[in-house]
Amino acid sequence: MKTEIKLVKKAQKGDHTAFFSLMKNYEVRLYNLAKRFLHNEYDIADVLQETTISAYENLNQLKQPQYFYTWLCKILINKSKALLLKNSKVSIGFTYENLTQNASSQKLDFELSLTLENLLDELKDTYKIPLVLYYYNGFSVKEISEILNEPVGTIKSKLSRGRNLIKKELKKQEVFHEKF
Repeated sequence: MKTEIKLVKKAQKGDHTAFFSLMKNYEVRLYNLAKRFLHNEYDIADVLQETTISAYENLNQLKQPQYFYTWLCKILINKSKALLLKNSKVSIGFTYENLTQNASSQKLDFELSLTLENLLDELKDTYKIPLVLYYYNGFSVKEISEILNEPVGTIKSKLSRGRNLIKKELKKQEVFHEKF
C-alpha cells in the first residue's frame, strides 16, 4: 500500500513511468470489472482506454492517493454507464454463488445460472451496479458508497432490494432453492 501511494504521488508530479506502473498493477482487475458490464471486447477495450486517459488527465484531482483504485473504478463505471446508455444495451453476467453470501461449493444447474443472469440483466442499474461491485469485485459497502458517492445506508438498501427483487422473481419462476 505504501508503494502504491508513493507511485500515485510520483505520477501526480508528472512521472509517466509511475502512472504506467499503477495502471499495469490494476489492468486485470479493471478488465474484469468492465467485463461485468460489457461483454463486447471492443467496448471493454474502449472503456479501458477512456478510463486510462481520463485518469491520466485528472490525476491531479485525486486528493487521497490511498483511494487510487477506488477512484479508477469510479471512472470506469461512469465510462461504462455512458457507453451502455449510448448503445442502450446492458449485459452483465451473474451466478448464484456471487449472489448468496454463504454459497455452498455445490455446482449450480445451468438453468438457474441462466435465470440469475437474465434477472440481473433486467434490474435497473440502481441495483445492478452495487450488486456487481459487492459480489464480483469484493468491494465493501463503504467502498461502494465512495465509488458511487452515496451514503452507506443507501448502498445497503440497494443491495438488499436488489437481492430481494431477484429472490422474488426466482420464487415466481419456481426456481427458488431452499438455501437461497
